[in-house]
Amino acid sequence: MNSNPAEIGLRIKEARKAAKLSQTELADMLNKTLRTVQKYESGEIEPSIATINSIAGALNVSPAELIGYQKQELRLDTLSDVLFVLNELNKKAGLRFDIDVRRPPHYDEWTCSVRFNGNDATATYNADLCLFMERYAAERERLESYWTNQEAFDDWFERELAYYANSRLTDKEVEVLSFTERIKRRDALVEKFVEDQRKQKKAAEENGDQ
Repeated sequence: MNSNPAEIGLRIKEARKAAKLSQTELADMLNKTLRTVQKYESGEIEPSIATINSIAGALNVSPAELIGYQKQELRLDTLSDVLFVLNELNKKAGLRFDIDVRRPPHYDEWTCSVRFNGNDATATYNADLCLFMERYAAERERLESYWTNQEAFDDWFERELAYYANSRLTDKEVEVLSFTERIKRRDALVEKFVEDQRKQKKAAEENGDQ
């Protein structure tokens, strides 16, 4: 984690006092030494995310609260709000998504999807997002199939928020291009697309002959 250990320590101390526990009692609950808990609270050492989760459980607070992550007040009251969030995602460096739209008559169903390529080396956080979505899908399935409850799902999600709280996003740099340069780049992409289509068609024909 990249949080300030002193700030984390202060929040641990405040949460411990709010829970009316001594440092010794917290140490016993965590199976740690008193000196270790003292080092956590003083910021001398930074607890791992696993330890943060254990401390949060002992003090009945969320891990994200100890990390210092402040959840944004995000209201999604209309479809326009969802579209706004999607566009904001598109403005962030480190994330890159593809959009796949399929509809009749070329496909049986009308579907659309937003796809993050976890192997895209130019998008720093794509792999992290793919890992999270894999876990999210599994946890949501457990919730919807009644293997767990909403409280357990929310607890899991709070731990995920704490884990990724220090993965800072920055805005993409907006390119300012002249008309001539923009057209030049557009034509290069069109030319590449046509060439790729030609190669795919040729490969399909050769496979058909075999």
